[in-house]
Amino acid sequence: MSSENWTIDSIAHSLPHPELRAAFQREVSFTEVTKLPAILDKWVDFIERFEAERPRVESLRDYYREHGQLPAEHETESADGVALYEQWKGRQQQGAA
Repeated sequence: MSSENWTIDSIAHSLPHPELRAAFQREVSFTEVTKLPAILDKWVDFIERFEAERPRVESLRDYYREHGQLPAEHETESADGVALYEQWKGRQQQGAA
């Protein structure tokens, strides 16, 4: 994990969406105790990568507000990101079933 002293509560509060918080809480609640460090590391890594990308995303949001579209070089990237999110969401829903 990072140098920050993470707790289950701080990880949950750092996740940017309620769906992610719920997925995290389910995963932590139903994981064997010996496997928790790897699960927690995975979520902390997600948070750190998300926060590292925040300035770029905010810049793109500002560009979109000003121009009504994303820069051409980001159109493909956006479609790929949506596809990855949909794949992740499908896996989460299958795991909950």
